[in-house]
Amino acid sequence: MISSRVKLLSSSSTLKITALTKKLKKEGKDVVNFAAGEPDFDTPSFIKEKAKLAIDKGLTKYTPSAGTNEIREAICRKLKEDNNIPCESSNIIVTSGAKYAIFASMVTFLDKGEEVLIPSPFWVSYPEMAKLCGAKVKVVNAKARDNFKLSVDSLARAISKKTKLLVLNYPSNPTGATYSENELKAIYDVVKDKNIIVLSDEIYEILSYDGAKHVSFASIGDAHKFTVTINGFSKSFSMTGWRLGYLEAASNFIEAISKVIDHTTSCASSVSQAAGLAAIQDKKWPQTMREEFENRRNLLFNGLSSLKKIKPIKPSGTFYMFCDIKKSGLNSVEFSSQLLDKQLVSTIPADSFGAEGYIRLSFATSIQDIEKGIERIKSFSLGL
Repeated sequence: MISSRVKLLSSSSTLKITALTKKLKKEGKDVVNFAAGEPDFDTPSFIKEKAKLAIDKGLTKYTPSAGTNEIREAICRKLKEDNNIPCESSNIIVTSGAKYAIFASMVTFLDKGEEVLIPSPFWVSYPEMAKLCGAKVKVVNAKARDNFKLSVDSLARAISKKTKLLVLNYPSNPTGATYSENELKAIYDVVKDKNIIVLSDEIYEILSYDGAKHVSFASIGDAHKFTVTINGFSKSFSMTGWRLGYLEAASNFIEAISKVIDHTTSCASSVSQAAGLAAIQDKKWPQTMREEFENRRNLLFNGLSSLKKIKPIKPSGTFYMFCDIKKSGLNSVEFSSQLLDKQLVSTIPADSFGAEGYIRLSFATSIQDIEKGIERIKSFSLGL
């Protein structure tokens, strides 16, 4: 009774571990949660107040499928000023989460048998979405020696006549790696004449560290003509549950993607859009959050750096730290399972990210828990 497309899908190991972690916490267990995929900060009060005001004013009806004019104009200004992407408000579609923006784009562009290039390590949902579209997933390994960034040589070798779409995600979930402007220009030079659409997922944009400035792929050359830029409010403003994302693309792409939106979600939540409009006009709060995450990153990295069987890799962005656990003698699932069972520390095995021999730690948790988690991981490591 189940469709062949759905039968091809794998369950999300991230959601499995997260659900188990929540279950253990509910049972009263003192779990250190390094598995979280969302900021631990509450949504800022000024955003919540705007949402309450929207409800009181009766802004609870359908909006245009692409979003209200006000929020699309605000997003457009942000992309022009912060990202140097040439666009108009008509190039914006507001979606029910950035995740749906990615899926709606893939459904729009991919036909059965066409290839999607996905650099690994990758966020677990990219290949599964491509499978739902009937596309062929071609994984392009980004190697540790390249800081888990896609090399232009590997990209060039992977492209074939069937290649339709390239997924870029930076700063990256799960590795925290990001790209410089020169590195993006090198990728642009490879794909610009190949009739390939680039899906650039920049949801962790604000979480770029060490003074690095995030550069959008669509700002390079004429990449905006063949790029769909994905972003949203979940990571920058701790609004994961509000389900508010957006995409920017050329007019012909927008016209096609709009048809998918019209016949599926219709529009993002009107109340969430009102909250998002308040959020995107604020520049200070995301920077405050970024500074706190950078401090946590440094604490976690320094705390794990002395271990012999676990090698942390310092991320350039996001709130994730990739760790090489190959010297432990355990595979990724074994390591995460035993660490949770013996030390009540929750992590994500990276085999589902296309990177066996690694785990992902999220430092979207308190300083107190990070310090506690470091000590527990040290104890676990000594017993290996």
